[in-house]
Amino acid sequence: MLDDAAADPSDAMVLNPSGNSVAYQRENVAKWSDKPFLDAVETASRAEIEALQETKLLEQLAWVAERSAVVRDVWRAAGVDPLSITSLEDFKARAPFMDKDTLRDFRDRNDDPFGGVLCVDRAEIHNIGSSSGTTGDPTLFAERWNRPYEGPFTPREYWHLGLRPGDYVLELSTVLRGVAHRITRAAGAIPLMLNHDPNEVEQAVEWILKYRPTIFFMLSSPVIYGLERLEREKGIDMVDLFSSFKACIYGGEPIGPRMQRTMDRWGVKVFEFSSLGDSGTIWECQAKDGFHAWEDIAIVEVLEPGGDRHVADGEGGELVVTAIHNKTDPLIRYRSGDFVRYTKAPCACGREHVRLWLAGRLGDEVVVDGVSILPRDIWTAVEEVPETAAALFQIIRPQRELTELKLRVGYDGQPDLDDVARRVADQVEARIKVRPRVELIPNSELIKLGPPHKIPRVAKA
Repeated sequence: MLDDAAADPSDAMVLNPSGNSVAYQRENVAKWSDKPFLDAVETASRAEIEALQETKLLEQLAWVAERSAVVRDVWRAAGVDPLSITSLEDFKARAPFMDKDTLRDFRDRNDDPFGGVLCVDRAEIHNIGSSSGTTGDPTLFAERWNRPYEGPFTPREYWHLGLRPGDYVLELSTVLRGVAHRITRAAGAIPLMLNHDPNEVEQAVEWILKYRPTIFFMLSSPVIYGLERLEREKGIDMVDLFSSFKACIYGGEPIGPRMQRTMDRWGVKVFEFSSLGDSGTIWECQAKDGFHAWEDIAIVEVLEPGGDRHVADGEGGELVVTAIHNKTDPLIRYRSGDFVRYTKAPCACGREHVRLWLAGRLGDEVVVDGVSILPRDIWTAVEEVPETAAALFQIIRPQRELTELKLRVGYDGQPDLDDVARRVADQVEARIKVRPRVELIPNSELIKLGPPHKIPRVAKA
């Protein structure tokens, strides 16, 4: 339902350039309405960014040394005292790593649902969210709503994409990670909230036509699937439907070529976002040339997969993240398992914060008779078959190296399943030179296997 209280966002929070949380004032936000950036840190130089990072890092290490049980555990085992770190360079040379297995192991050994990362009393927590769990057990995230910029994203992203005070934001939000409407209200806008569920799409259409929101958060393959069915069955004019949006935010997984063509046909102004190593999110800007990571919030490193060598600017490696603003449940030198390419060169939008390009998850790779395959290698092939055009599929991966590629693929309608399976296998083989064995199940059933905004693209069985 419409959040009537948000119509007067007098209690919303913004972050001023000094980093302090201040009460929302209409006249203050009005001063920024003609500017593309919400605060001064967004356009800081590399030197300014790195100086700020070093100061915040040393403060953070003192904080976690006293309060984070898993940090004490990991650093003690490595023989390094967090308080002995003297600089950003020293940290990158000596600090030990943690990953999801570290947190899960600590959780299981100590009966601690937060995996040892919680640095505040549980009574201070306002919300507990989680990761999607598509790579294993979900990771819990604690949030304190009186701490600016500790949520999954910030008002900066919305502001740069055109959101202004008084605008409506359509939020098809997941319940996994925090309450997105806090960010909407921090920018002085009004949230229209629905569950992230294809069954809510018809209600979303009604609200779009009534309120004409300017931001859509968020699109995903299940939502696109629901919109396509509505277009086909009810003749909804999708060009008109999307005409009020300055930006539609897509996340959770890559956009396949056919889905991109569909959104182009509808006139969708789409911008992607993704996870920043479970320490926030990264978003495309108006320049659409990579995903920006806010480096006053986290230190971003890109390392040789499985090693500690920093790869050169422009090259690819594993994303490693250290949260330097989050004081609630910060991850320190966290190996994300995401393979990315990066650059610190200035963006055309005017920012110098690091930009990332996503290649996939290291743990999603399957090797079939020596051929390396990732989900994005399968995407286009599945999309090209009309009955499976929603591209809802899974690679069956009981282990990394296999002698046969097995796919579970969703379909629509009531087709000849043997014929569909053959055509999917033909398309996949034409692209990756490996012929798969294809299991077909209805799209409606496949969607049930995952969190609402995506499905696990790799499954053990």
